[in-house]
Amino acid sequence: MAQISVKQVILIVVALMVIGLILPLGLGMTAIAGDSLITLANGSQVALKTVIDPAVLTLLTVLLPILAVIGISVSFIPKV
Repeated sequence: MAQISVKQVILIVVALMVIGLILPLGLGMTAIAGDSLITLANGSQVALKTVIDPAVLTLLTVLLPILAVIGISVSFIPKV
């Protein structure tokens, strides 16, 4: 049976705290990013989703959180 050290337990707990606390906040912020108003050079304000490419907004709101969870999970898979 594989031995696990205190350091590994602490790292797993910190990673789970990141996933459980910080990632949902980031998801909420990126989800409403498209509705953010930005000021153009002429002084008018427009929604961010009308200015940037929809593919970029999709990458930020869908793919980035998935990659974050995969990255945190892979770091704890035992390397053989």
